[in-house]
Amino acid sequence: MFAVALRVALVAGIIIDGAVGLLCIFAQPLIAPLLGVPVKDPAVTAFLGGELIVAACIYALILRDTPRWQPLLWLCALDQTLGVAIPAVQIALGNAPASLQTIAPMPFQAILVALYVAGARRAVRPA
Repeated sequence: MFAVALRVALVAGIIIDGAVGLLCIFAQPLIAPLLGVPVKDPAVTAFLGGELIVAACIYALILRDTPRWQPLLWLCALDQTLGVAIPAVQIALGNAPASLQTIAPMPFQAILVALYVAGARRAVRPA
């Protein structure tokens, strides 16, 4: 049961990072209306998009062979932790709006963090 939940969480990570990465690279005007975050520097946003695409590829790699790449689940946990922490800090500093679009994903991402940490800490069965 846990393996299925972890696989679903990995697919969610691919979708989140892949979709936001593609928006950052190819559709920056849609970021503010869809995600509620203003784009202040298009070049930095495009660089961020590239990093998110790389993160989505890491999720896909882990999904393909989870036992082999299990230690990389710590990177997934860090990715989603930053996805909660950075917006929270920016909201607190007044640099991002405290809207439903920015706050609503945070509990879901926290659940993903818990699943990735649990997956990283589980004993790997020998192949």
